[in-house]
Amino acid sequence: MINKHKKFLTAAVFCAIASTGFVLTASAEETMTHDLDEVVVEADKDALPGSYVKTKGSIGILGEKSVLDVPFSNMNITQKTIETFGGPNQPLQSILANNPAVRIQGTTLHNDFSIRGIKGNGTSSYLNGIPGLMTQFAAPTFMIGDIQFISGPNSGITGIPSTYETTAAGGIVNFVSKKATEAPLTRYRQTFSGKGSFGEYLDVSRRFGKDKEWGVRINTELLNGNTAINSNDMEAQGIFANIDHRDKKSNTNLLVGYRHLNIEGGARWFSLKAAAIGKEITKVPSAPEASKNYGFDGLAKESEGYIIALNHEKKMNADWKWFLNAGMNSNKLQRNIIGASSNFVIINDKGDVSNNLMSTQTVTKNYYAQLGINGNIKTGEVNHDLTLAFDKAWHSIEGAKNMYNNGNMGSVSGNMGSVSGNIYSGLQGNNVWYPSIETGLSSKDQYWGISLADTVKYKKAQLLLGVHKHNASVDSYNKITGRVTQTVGSDALCPTYGFVYQPDEHTSLYASHSENFDKGTIVASKYANAGEVLNPAKTKQNEIGFKYANAGFLTSLGIFNIKQANNIEVYKGSTYLQQDGEQEYQGIELSVNGKLADKWNFMGGLMYLDATQNKTQNGTNDGKTVNGAAKWNAVAVLEYNPDEKFSIVGRAMYTGKADIYNEQLQTPSYMTYDLGVNYKTAFNKTPVTLTAMCYNLTDKNYWTAYGNNLILSSPRTLMLSATFDI
Repeated sequence: MINKHKKFLTAAVFCAIASTGFVLTASAEETMTHDLDEVVVEADKDALPGSYVKTKGSIGILGEKSVLDVPFSNMNITQKTIETFGGPNQPLQSILANNPAVRIQGTTLHNDFSIRGIKGNGTSSYLNGIPGLMTQFAAPTFMIGDIQFISGPNSGITGIPSTYETTAAGGIVNFVSKKATEAPLTRYRQTFSGKGSFGEYLDVSRRFGKDKEWGVRINTELLNGNTAINSNDMEAQGIFANIDHRDKKSNTNLLVGYRHLNIEGGARWFSLKAAAIGKEITKVPSAPEASKNYGFDGLAKESEGYIIALNHEKKMNADWKWFLNAGMNSNKLQRNIIGASSNFVIINDKGDVSNNLMSTQTVTKNYYAQLGINGNIKTGEVNHDLTLAFDKAWHSIEGAKNMYNNGNMGSVSGNMGSVSGNIYSGLQGNNVWYPSIETGLSSKDQYWGISLADTVKYKKAQLLLGVHKHNASVDSYNKITGRVTQTVGSDALCPTYGFVYQPDEHTSLYASHSENFDKGTIVASKYANAGEVLNPAKTKQNEIGFKYANAGFLTSLGIFNIKQANNIEVYKGSTYLQQDGEQEYQGIELSVNGKLADKWNFMGGLMYLDATQNKTQNGTNDGKTVNGAAKWNAVAVLEYNPDEKFSIVGRAMYTGKADIYNEQLQTPSYMTYDLGVNYKTAFNKTPVTLTAMCYNLTDKNYWTAYGNNLILSSPRTLMLSATFDI
C-alpha cells in the first residue's frame, strides 16, 4: 500500500511541476481566479495584505481583540504562514520563528523553542484556548488555521497554565483549529519532500441547516518516507474533525482528533561533558554536516494520542454571556530509545561521543475545564468589560517502572548498551538490546483557579485590571508499588494590568505588567533539604511600547523587562537547593508586517535580548549571560506577486552568538535562507496550486544552543506540492 501511495504521489507531483515550472507555497485560504463555474474562496477580512498576519486574535478570557487594543506585544499568524513554512519534514518551530520573539531550539523530534529567551515547548502551549492538549513531541499542524502569540508571562488572562515539562512563562502560544468555511470545500494536497517523504492531506468542509448553522471540517494526514536527514524515516497518520454550531444566542465548537507518529533515527540533540569543560573541551566543536543521521537500528521515538476540545458560549441577554472551555488529551510516548538524558555526550574538542543509551516510555493524560461569565456595564461614558472565570486542571504522568539506562533502575539492574564514535565520522551502538517497558503512575497534579478581569474604556483610553490565583496539589508515586510518596501544595496570586491610549485610529501607546508562576518544586533526595517545597517560581514582566496600523501595514515595538525566580544549589556544609537565584531578561521586540509596495508584502522583525543571571551562589555567576540566550534574533519574509497566479517568497533568519556553561563557551551566530515559488492554475477546470519550497537554501550547518545543550540544524530540504480544490 505504501509503495502504491509513493508511485501515485510521485507521478502526480512531478507531472504537475513539469507542466508549469517550479513554484512557492500559497495560502490554502486565498481566492483562486479561474474560468470555472464555481470557485472556492476562503478569505479573512482581518488579514493584512499578503495574508501572513492578522490584525485580530483571541486574548485568553478577554476574547477576540484588535492588536491595537492589547497592552502587550502580540502577533497572529495565518494558515498561509503555516503552510508556507511548515513543510511535512520541518519542525514546528519553523512556523513559530516568524515571530521575532521566538527562537528555534528544537527538531522534528521535539517542539522546543524559546520566547524572549525563556524555554517553552508544545506542552506549554494552548489549543483553542485550552492548556495541556498539545505535546512536546512533534505536534500536528495540518488541522491548524491560525497561531496566536502573546509575548511574556500572563496567567492573568489565560487561567491555569500547562506545567508539564515547561511553563508559559516566556509567552503564550495558542493554536486555533480550522473551522468550517461558508462555501463547500474539498481540498486534496500531495507533497514530496526530503529524500523520499510522501504526504497526502485531505481537507473537507461543509455547512448544513437552514441558516448553515452546523459546520463540519475534517482534516487527514498520511505521511511516510525518508526526510532530508540520511536514513531518517518519518511516518504519520492523523485525522481531526472540527464540528461547530451557531445561532443568534450561542456558539459551540468541538474538536476531536487522533494522531500516530513514528520517527526512526534523526537524533540531533547533543550535550558537552561538564567535567571536561576547560580541559578536554576548550571550544564548541564546529557543527558537522546537518544531513548526518546519528541513529542506528532501533533508535526511535514513537507516540500516539487523541485530543478532545470543547468551546461554548451562550448569550443571557444583550450584554451578558456565559462560556465553557473544556478538553482532554491522552498521549503515549510508546518508544523512546535515545542517549541517556535524551542526548549524546561530546567528551572532547575532536567531537568524540561516549555515553549510555536509555529506553523508556511516558504516558500523559490531561483534563481541563473552565466556566465563566462576561458582560458589559456602562456608567456614563465609561464602559466596563468584565470577565469572571473558574477553572480546574488534572494532569497525570506514567513513567517506566524500569528505565533501562545504567545501574539500578527500579527492580532491574543493568543497561541496554552504549553509544560511541565521533560527530564527524558517525556513531555506533554497543551491546544494544531493546527491553520491553512497563509503566507505572509517577505523579498526579491538580489545579484550581479563579480569574477576574475588567477592561475599562473611556474615550481614547483603556485600562486593563486583572488577577488570577490558582492552587496546585502534586502527588508523587512510587512507580513500582503505586503508593503515594509525597504530597505537595502551593499557590500564588498573579496580577495583570495594562494601559492603552489611542490618540487616533491608527496609533496605540501602551504599558503593562503581567506575571506567571509554576506549581512549586519538591527538593530531590540528593540535597540536604530533601522533601522541602520551594515556592512557586514567579515570572514578572513590565513592558511599554507602541503599535501603528495603517494602509495595510502593522508595526509594533515593545520594550520589556522580565525577572524569573531561579532555583540554585547553595553549599552550607552540605548542598541545599534554594530559590535565591534570578534570571533577568531585558530587551526590545520589533515586528513589521503588511504591504511594502504594490505587489510586495513583508513579514518580520527583530529582537535584542540582554539575559543575565543574578543572585547566584556566592555571586559566582552574577551578571553572566543566561545559558543559551542569544542577544540578537531576526526574521524577514519578502513576497512578490507579479500577478494573481504567480508569487515568489524568500525568508532570512538570523540568530546571534549564544554563551553556554556560564560564558565558558560560545556557539557561533548563523543565518539561514528559505526560497520558493507558487503558481495557481487549473487541470480540467479543477483549481490547482503548485508549490516548490527550499528550506535552508544554502545548506548551512550550525548549532542552536538550548540551555547548555546543542541542537544540530536541519539540512537543506526541498518540498514539492500540488493542492487540488475538487
